[in-house]
Amino acid sequence: MSRTVPVISGDAMFWAYDVALGVLFIEAARVCGERPADLRPSWWAELEQDFRTHALAGSNFAVLLDDYGAEQKQELLNCALEAARRIEARGGVARDEVSTWPELEESATGFLRGAQHIDAAPLVELAEALADLAAGTLPPAPAGRHWYVGTPEGRVLQGG
Repeated sequence: MSRTVPVISGDAMFWAYDVALGVLFIEAARVCGERPADLRPSWWAELEQDFRTHALAGSNFAVLLDDYGAEQKQELLNCALEAARRIEARGGVARDEVSTWPELEESATGFLRGAQHIDAAPLVELAEALADLAAGTLPPAPAGRHWYVGTPEGRVLQGG
């Protein structure tokens, strides 16, 4: 089973560790869900569902930022950055917490790939990489290599 999810914007991309992306996006869906109904644009429910779909699909779907309109993309990034901030404030995510997430149902056991705790730093770095990629400010990887973001070791270069 793959552990990577391609995250693409225009001609630029990076690979995200599927566990980190899943944790970040489940929290981002919760951030989305907190917006009062009278302040939600018509596409809001779809954005919230996209976060959940990507979180649960893991490496089965690429995150294609260009599939979102400008306002949707900005809200996606806002929710992801706020999710990372919240996870950082609570010191990461423990296996015991994940086991209570209703979004995972029966898949909670393998969701963290055996990890007992997911540190906040790689999730914050992943959220920032999403924003940088969307803004076109993510530094390009050296030729023949690619960024792998959200790993327990942080951003690493692969390939070549």
